[in-house]
Amino acid sequence: MTEVLAALEGLERGPAGNTSLAAAFALAQKMPQDNIIVVQETEYTGAGKHIASQLSFARQNGINVLFGDPKDEVAGKNIILPKCPSLIAPADIDMNYLRKSLIRNHLQRLEGRVPTEADKQFLADETGGHIQLS
Repeated sequence: MTEVLAALEGLERGPAGNTSLAAAFALAQKMPQDNIIVVQETEYTGAGKHIASQLSFARQNGINVLFGDPKDEVAGKNIILPKCPSLIAPADIDMNYLRKSLIRNHLQRLEGRVPTEADKQFLADETGGHIQLS
């Protein structure tokens, strides 16, 4: 979507806006042609995040960047860009898995220290109170 937006409109957006645009593109494929989708840019400036520098960073850190079906992507091993627009599709994500992952990662960064009340409050706020900490 980054390349499409740049080619058609001369705009280079960051990942947040392009994620929204990719979702809108996937939804639009199943909608009547005269319907309109409004995409809200969540990143006001694009934050200077150009796709080329992001993909270069990934490659430098051992991530393979390929073209194919994004469903075949393996987190931490590769980035698979869609080889054709029809492969851009939404994916269901288990939000509780993501919330628990956030908690696990935060607790690992504590390196054995007991979580403070501030840590617990941060995690409760970040997970919307959906995950209880004992």
